[in-house]
Amino acid sequence: MARIRRPLRTPSQPPEVEEIPIGMRRAAAWSWRLLLVIALVAVVLWGMRQVMPLVVPFLVAILLAALLTPLVNLLARHTFLGRGAASGIALVGLILVVVGMTTLAGQQLLTQFADIQDKAVHGFEQLTTFARDTLGLDQPTLTQAEEELVRRLQANSEALVQGALSGVETVGSTITGILICLFTLFFLLKDGERIWRWVLGLMPAAARVPTHEAFRRGWKALSAYCRTQILVATINGTGIGIGTAALGLGSYAMPVFLIVFLFSFIPLIGAVVSGAIAVLLVLVLKSWVMALVMVAIVIAVHFIEADILHPFMMGRAVSLHPLGVFLGVALGAETAGIPGALFAIPLAAFLNATLQQLAGRDPAPELGRDTGTAALFASRAREMAAARLRTLSPVRRR
Repeated sequence: MARIRRPLRTPSQPPEVEEIPIGMRRAAAWSWRLLLVIALVAVVLWGMRQVMPLVVPFLVAILLAALLTPLVNLLARHTFLGRGAASGIALVGLILVVVGMTTLAGQQLLTQFADIQDKAVHGFEQLTTFARDTLGLDQPTLTQAEEELVRRLQANSEALVQGALSGVETVGSTITGILICLFTLFFLLKDGERIWRWVLGLMPAAARVPTHEAFRRGWKALSAYCRTQILVATINGTGIGIGTAALGLGSYAMPVFLIVFLFSFIPLIGAVVSGAIAVLLVLVLKSWVMALVMVAIVIAVHFIEADILHPFMMGRAVSLHPLGVFLGVALGAETAGIPGALFAIPLAAFLNATLQQLAGRDPAPELGRDTGTAALFASRAREMAAARLRTLSPVRRR
């Protein structure tokens, strides 16, 4: 029977350290490093929350830049336009599309507002009649409930006024955020490559090319995610808008399309909220039977999108497990509310592709290697080395 050899004690280890099991020592080493990483992430998140009015427009500008960069590249390469002019055209086109859709939907809602108000009052009266005749509630009970509701609203009138004032402040901060987003977007489209190379120049020479290649994979995944989300949001809005028109509410199809389109950018939560708004609108303006039909339409549209179109369009460039999507949205919402839920999955897609490349598993081998950027940094390194030699040569001559 073979004898088990005890490992020789390293002279640099004191006896009390050697007595600790190797598993415990490894766990301790991993633990303090993990705690440092968690502390760093917590400090970064805390700092971002302190400047959230600046961070959110910047992140929105990055997502829009990932979406519009192919268009700008196409205009700059195949037309007489320069990079700045192509970026300006793409930015103006984006503004016209957003303003046009918002104006059209707003006009339709304002035109139909009186009808919605009358139908809502009529629906409330029907609900009161149903509660009195079917559920057996007497009129004094219903009247008392209405009076209690009015009393609570009056008691909280000060809070409502403060909420309205904060809403005015929110409008002002929103306008400021939009301006920051548009300004940042223009320069990301015009000088994004130069800005990124400047950032790479701040890194150690050995880390520049690997970081650049990982960033290219992450940017490709982010661009694929943005294009897919635009298409998915359009499909969701179109399907539910057509369903609204089919139920006899054609004048509300455009507002419903815009609501569903915007909420589709928030994974999981947006589909539920936008579908509930569409169903509630049909319930108020039509009947509960039509509302059930609308529920079926919303479920069918989201089933086709989630189980058929979404996996096919995403491809393996943005291969995120549904559990990862759910946990990412939950973590983002818990950390930063709605902005966190909005940016969680794009960030996860970017980090997934970037970390795979750094780990040696290329998620997009079709991209190849950017030899131009590698040659540029190699030439810069040679120039710096030559300048350093010229600086040292007079000293050697002395």
